Amino acid sequence: MGFTLSVENAPSPAIQWMAQCNYYTTGVPRMTSPLPLAERWDCAALAPGYNTLDIACFDSGGYIVQESIVDVTIEDGRDYIFDFATETLQDITAPAVSFLPLLLIGSLGILAVGGAAVAFAMAKPER
Repeated sequence: MGFTLSVENAPSPAIQWMAQCNYYTTGVPRMTSPLPLAERWDCAALAPGYNTLDIACFDSGGYIVQESIVDVTIEDGRDYIFDFATETLQDITAPAVSFLPLLLIGSLGILAVGGAAVAFAMAKPER
């Protein structure tokens, strides 16, 4: 199923980033090449769960500007962003929207309007 990972607040003069999960020291999943800071990594591999994330940003010469190694939990189907300033991983997955409350409110509104129309139609006109 996979997950997505992007970065923010990379220090200057960084222009690229790269990450790998040290899942039982196999380094899987891992990026095959650095990405520009504005691009996200769409990892198709199964999420490793609890592991160590090794993430770094690089300058135009390919030199490491900052490297962070943090313990994180990465789950399938989730979207994450790593903040270089705070060295934290945040789950930014949008919450699932339930349309049931909207359906119930809409149904009640239709019933109320329909009931008012029937009541109006049944009312005896005054002479």
